Amino acid sequence: MTCSLLAIAVIPVCAQEGLSLQVTVSAVTPQSELFRPNGQPADFLGVGLTQTVGDIRKILTGQGFSDANSATLFLLDEEYFTVEIVATGANRYPTYAIWSGPEDATASQSVRVEFASPLTGQRSTDVRRFVSYKDGRGPLLETLRSAIIAKYGAPSVDNETQMTWFWNHGQLVKSGAHDKQMTIGMETASDYVKRVAYSLADIAASNADRDAVNGFRESVEQRAKAVRDGHATTPKL
Repeated sequence: MTCSLLAIAVIPVCAQEGLSLQVTVSAVTPQSELFRPNGQPADFLGVGLTQTVGDIRKILTGQGFSDANSATLFLLDEEYFTVEIVATGANRYPTYAIWSGPEDATASQSVRVEFASPLTGQRSTDVRRFVSYKDGRGPLLETLRSAIIAKYGAPSVDNETQMTWFWNHGQLVKSGAHDKQMTIGMETASDYVKRVAYSLADIAASNADRDAVNGFRESVEQRAKAVRDGHATTPKL
């Protein structure tokens, strides 16, 4: 596991000279046993789980995608009366990013990736790819299904146009809501594919990151309250 330190600074409000608050926590990248079909990590166009924003940007821009937009958040941005807490630096991170294109006469597509916070390594935890084929130019359903099975293996559940892979501790299992899963859904017209939605998620990693963020917030709130209370005015009665 790799660790680093995150810190936040308190900016005084209303002339509170020299008021400051420093909070540090260990950022941990948890070990994860990922699905490895045919001995390779599962991916869509090379984009998979546990990758950084930089990893994915390099992979997709090399294939003609553009970084269309992203949602970047502070890990914490709260105000406690005369104590204003603003997370800066590494604590500001993208919760998700969307890459669009390339678009041609055959299809339009995009890739959306969700990321964990810096507390758990800021790695991809959810990857989605969307493809829409134009003017009946999509592949035959059976052609696409054959290509999917060749790359990922037979799914746990197969409803012809909806294929789902469940796995636990890196091993494919037949059914159940396990800690990770992949789904590929296809919309068809006759024998041809019109649209495809690909989804690859590490649910356990997402849950662990949510718990880490909630714990971080609570620790900061407690310390901010102590600072605020220490500067509260003593009433004269």
